[in-house]
Amino acid sequence: MTLAIFIILALAIVCLSLYLTTRNKKNRIITGIILILSVLSYPLLLPFLHEIKVLQGLDGTATLMLFYFVILIGGIVTSFAGLFTKTKSSESNR
Repeated sequence: MTLAIFIILALAIVCLSLYLTTRNKKNRIITGIILILSVLSYPLLLPFLHEIKVLQGLDGTATLMLFYFVILIGGIVTSFAGLFTKTKSSESNR
């Protein structure tokens, strides 16, 4: 059950980061870099989640690793998409 919750949470984070930065190159690249750097919080979060009994044993560790892997891939995709995103279009004079 925790696997499904963590995967849905990771996909929601990635989808929201892509949706909320539509047509904004700078924000999309910054969001992608933040998602990539969030993987560094894994060593801090693993003992905490084991301590409060959210994750248990190797299954919990693998679940958290998969969560951060999805976040990492989402950060790479968001940064890569940011490189090819056009900036906000200016309205033409009518």
